[in-house]
Amino acid sequence: MPNREDYRRVIGLLHRIDVLRRISIHQGAGGLALRRSQMPMLGFIADHEGCTQADIAKEFRVSAASVACSAKRMEAAGLIERRTDEENQRCNRLRATEEGHAHLHKMRDVFDALDEATFRGFSTEELDTLASLLSRMIENYALGDMAGKPMCELIHRLKEMEERKP
Repeated sequence: MPNREDYRRVIGLLHRIDVLRRISIHQGAGGLALRRSQMPMLGFIADHEGCTQADIAKEFRVSAASVACSAKRMEAAGLIERRTDEENQRCNRLRATEEGHAHLHKMRDVFDALDEATFRGFSTEELDTLASLLSRMIENYALGDMAGKPMCELIHRLKEMEERKP
């Protein structure tokens, strides 16, 4: 029967994997102008050309102000363009620039290389077993209203909880 030390050892390993992955992503990205939270937003903009900041806020369950700040940074870095909607002058339509698409391609290459390095030497059966075990852990954690929620909703819930004042 496992004990608390066994649990802590496994959780420590999962945390170490997370930290090492973040370091590897940062190193692999080199001088790319994207922040970690902006990659999914840029991907959404590239996949939904002409979307609005409100579309992004709704998709990622973040504040309009947060999206506006990220959009401003990405625009300054030359990754996106904002164009005023001809029918609604108060609305901006977003699209990824060529440089934005190039950044996305580079980051996807970084993630692909990192995934290949991470799972080097693993058989398909071992990956299936690992995925099954991790899925069981997720099911054990995600009881009640969190079960089956998409990642963006889980992150939103976490941010809400962390921002509450005691």
